[in-house]
Amino acid sequence: MIIATKNKQRRYAIISFIIAILLAALVKLNFVLPVALDNAIHNLFNQFQTPFGDVMMSIAAFLGNPIVDIVYALILAGVLIIAELRIPAIWTVLTLLFGNLFTTIIKIIVNRDRPIGHLLADNGPSFPSNHVFSLFVVIFIVVILVIPNINSPLTQLISRWLIVVIGLMTIMSRIYFNANFLSDTFAAVLLAYAWVILSASLYPKLATFLKSNVTLFKHDEI
Repeated sequence: MIIATKNKQRRYAIISFIIAILLAALVKLNFVLPVALDNAIHNLFNQFQTPFGDVMMSIAAFLGNPIVDIVYALILAGVLIIAELRIPAIWTVLTLLFGNLFTTIIKIIVNRDRPIGHLLADNGPSFPSNHVFSLFVVIFIVVILVIPNINSPLTQLISRWLIVVIGLMTIMSRIYFNANFLSDTFAAVLLAYAWVILSASLYPKLATFLKSNVTLFKHDEI
């Protein structure tokens, strides 16, 4: 299979999901520990806002915008289609789209207000962060699908560092612009990892079904 997961990854995904759900429960109940830490980080970031920071964080926010993340997924799917890997391309797009639906349900259930001072463009519940979740879904897809197939160790290393920097900058931008609390972004990363590993675990069933039942994919590599 082109997309596969290891037992260790599945264990980490389960742990990540449990931690994220526990955090969601604590936030929902307004428990003191995550709320106090969130407010402290929120106040700290407000003290360091500068014109230069506004520019850098705006760039980071754009790179992590959910619409831009869909563009990333479509570009990756296009590359996979060109490489005659149509089933992984479909899996990539479905993973992101259904993942966003999954987090929307969680946002509605938790229904956390955004931090004071957020931009008007950032509306709706705060937990978990859609920006961070969508971006990290793309990042984790790249990590398990693209980077292992890069022949050059140096290119692999540069790719890993690049996506880590973009991910961290996006997290910082959400807090910087008062769009999300720290726990919103942390939970989003955990949920993104759990979701991608779950989706990757289900990939063999999707690939086998499409190859066996849809003539278009009969000769596709899975």
